[in-house]
Amino acid sequence: MLQAPATQHDESVGARAPFNVEPCRRDPVCALLRLRWGLGPGGGALLFLIVFLGGNFLMSAFSGTAFPRPGLDQAFVQDTIAWLIYGLIVPAAALLALRFYAQVGSTFERLYADGVVQAPLGEYNRFLDQLHRRYNAPGVHVGVLAMAAAIYGFMVYHNQHDSVRAWLDWGMGIGAAYQLAVGIIPWYSALLLLVKAVVTGRAMQRVFDWPVNIQPLHPDGCGGLRLLTDISVTIALFTALLALAMVLFIRAGTPLVSIPVAAALSLMVLTPVAFAVCLHSAHRAMARAKSALLARVSQQAQPSYQALCEGLYRGEAAEAASEEILRLDALHAFVRRLPVWPINTEVTVQVLLSIALPLALLVLQVVVERAVE
Repeated sequence: MLQAPATQHDESVGARAPFNVEPCRRDPVCALLRLRWGLGPGGGALLFLIVFLGGNFLMSAFSGTAFPRPGLDQAFVQDTIAWLIYGLIVPAAALLALRFYAQVGSTFERLYADGVVQAPLGEYNRFLDQLHRRYNAPGVHVGVLAMAAAIYGFMVYHNQHDSVRAWLDWGMGIGAAYQLAVGIIPWYSALLLLVKAVVTGRAMQRVFDWPVNIQPLHPDGCGGLRLLTDISVTIALFTALLALAMVLFIRAGTPLVSIPVAAALSLMVLTPVAFAVCLHSAHRAMARAKSALLARVSQQAQPSYQALCEGLYRGEAAEAASEEILRLDALHAFVRRLPVWPINTEVTVQVLLSIALPLALLVLQVVVERAVE
């Protein structure tokens, strides 16, 4: 229940440390992996690889559906989509999910502890406590579970009523039962992370309601806001991974105007949008800081400029004013080069690649299909 976190918050209001936000305390999957078993992103990805790829292969082998045989149209080893989904997409999604929860679990505390967010501790703790409650609201988890069950149920129904006798069809033994049992986990975890990503994006904007210490020359290349940038990159990569998964579900003969293609393209568009929206408040704060610096330089330059103009009008050299203007001009040029987005080259490349990969795969599928026809 929520009484324990509230008690922690009550104790932390008078303390000197920010409240500890735990975004996956009520998530039965990630809470088990991260909080109970202490697995990191790499360990979680390996476990999901074993459970989904290894487990499905082993159970289908027990059922006699792992390899081709008479009466079976598609064995497990022939299911290319299953191998890509369970061997690549699901483990990568688990890695990104655990990375996201680890980042969120420390970022908002560190923003205060490192002096980036300059807010009264009690007020900031109330914000963190509310954020903790939103992450762990029972209604969110129940609603996501219902949505995941509906989507997964539709896909299972579609698979059972197609004309292909596959390894995951009902009546194919323990392998099909195992797939039916574990198959809902990725859908539930993915939808839940998307919901919590929305909560996180709103919290990242809320942080800038307080004064924020922008450091233009910080070694992270992001104005001292790399913690927020890393969360945005994780969300963008996860969205791109979902787009890639949707592309894999687009089979030969699927029309360009269809739900799978529309979903894949929507997720591709959503990737840069989500990244930019999460960092928009940081961009505005950095832009304001830059504008304030430019205004100060302009104010300092104005007296020297007037002195120079008056001296030239009188036929004087006004060397002191000239030197001051040249110095301030160099400072003005330096300030104008300061970034107004908390990103660097590495971050830009990651986001661009996350957009390009699913788009390139979709285009390749269309080209190959047209070439075969």
